[in-house]
Amino acid sequence: MAVIIGGAIVNYLIRVAPVVLAKGRKMPPFLATFLNIMPVAALGALIFPGIIESFPDKPSAGIIGVAVAALVSCFADGLVFPVVAAIAASWFTIRFF
Repeated sequence: MAVIIGGAIVNYLIRVAPVVLAKGRKMPPFLATFLNIMPVAALGALIFPGIIESFPDKPSAGIIGVAVAALVSCFADGLVFPVVAAIAASWFTIRFF
């Protein structure tokens, strides 16, 4: 129990320290840009291997599905049409290529 509580305290201190230390200070523009881009980059790094490995015998199906979803999302509002288009493109690629 002491290890769990100690770990929680250390975790809390690490997360609250930047807020306390930066209180009243303005963040440098390069750091603000970095922190805005970081979640997107991390998400991309997590998703990309899944795209390649989603269809082990035809990795092109995942790549084509994502490409179609990206293209459709440029012209459609919401997520329904890009998702349906990606599923259809992946299915079509697996089935006929």
